[in-house]
Amino acid sequence: MKIKLTFSLYFLLLINVQAQNKSEFIIKDINLLPMTNLDIINNKSVLIQNGKIVQIDDFKNLPKIRKIKVIQGKGKYLMPGLTEMHSHLPVESKVDTLLIENIAAGVTRLRIMNTKTPQLQLKERLKHSPNTITPKLYYSHIITRDVKYNEIQFDSLMAEIKKNDINFIKLFSIANETVFDNLMASANKNNVIVCGHYPSGIKIDKVLNSGFKSIEHLAGYDKIKDENELNNAIKLTQERKVFNCPTLDWDLMAYDLQYPNEYKNRLTYSNLPTKYLKKWETQYSQAIEKAGLEKVLLNKEKYLPTFAYKQEIVRKLHKNNCLLLLGSDPGNSFQMNGFNMFEEMYNWSKAGIDNLTILKSATITPAIFFNEDRIWGTIEIGKSADLIVLEKNPLEDIKNITTVEMTIKEGEIYLKKELLNKL
Repeated sequence: MKIKLTFSLYFLLLINVQAQNKSEFIIKDINLLPMTNLDIINNKSVLIQNGKIVQIDDFKNLPKIRKIKVIQGKGKYLMPGLTEMHSHLPVESKVDTLLIENIAAGVTRLRIMNTKTPQLQLKERLKHSPNTITPKLYYSHIITRDVKYNEIQFDSLMAEIKKNDINFIKLFSIANETVFDNLMASANKNNVIVCGHYPSGIKIDKVLNSGFKSIEHLAGYDKIKDENELNNAIKLTQERKVFNCPTLDWDLMAYDLQYPNEYKNRLTYSNLPTKYLKKWETQYSQAIEKAGLEKVLLNKEKYLPTFAYKQEIVRKLHKNNCLLLLGSDPGNSFQMNGFNMFEEMYNWSKAGIDNLTILKSATITPAIFFNEDRIWGTIEIGKSADLIVLEKNPLEDIKNITTVEMTIKEGEIYLKKELLNKL
């Protein structure tokens, strides 16, 4: 279905939720947040062709292309699309909803860290369903403690992973240290990314020196109580370029840290359809009742010091120029796929991380993680047109990230409002 865009002093008029077929268009007179530095490039126009950023210039200097679509961006902000670096896929019947939710929130790429849906089956379906609304997915092979391979067996697994074009290995759990050694030796030899849960029972120095690429939930660090030991671990993290994906919002909701009233101040609470809020309110009240109010409040008080320590670890990682990834690990009440990225960003801000670092951790830093920073992650000529348009500047206030109006994924245009109406 073709999309007709009219010219106006306002940002966007009539547009169908169906994406353009990677057609040519110009985003006119918009402010750019390129993610290359702190600078904003004001009132520039961007030419998109065949899913790529082709030219960035004053509108008058762009080529005069007959009947090209023009999107008015005056007063708006354009930045790279977001990458959700910690997402779990639900059962197959609910996957498409998750994909739409992410696109609506401005998520153009998504790292699968666990799944209830066979990933190869999903990969094949999406390959033959070009009209499905979806971020670019990064598929994983999940290792659990029942895997007890030697190095040769892992070599065979690595060959299979490459054959199926799987992007990385997610470690869920590990049988023992020997299996971990075999896994990392094979992965390094075969140039396969391994990341995920901290391998229990293995010293942090060994993990950081092993080639393990990203650690989830700040695990390993959170067990270190000696300040010098923590500082040394963080220094080694920076030296070995190990990424960290903190997922602070998981802690907040899993341990009811915003109960009884703070959860109503969540960004998702005021930005999502009423039907979601009603469902979550019911789920949450039932969960509290089942657990017992006294126990919930006691567990909250017990966990608050742990959460404060995790905030301190994030600050230390940032202060020491460690690589941080934005992943929100949604799944609890008041955590909506895609939109929960906004919550995680706000959590980082409250922990003392500057807005540019937060935004980079959801754009260019994930591109560096996948060794694809020459392809996407910033607004530069030649890069993939994975972009979002916002009403307000998130560099001024990170909560402005909630003002996403449009998501552009490889040159295909989607409106948040229209996508939410589909859910």
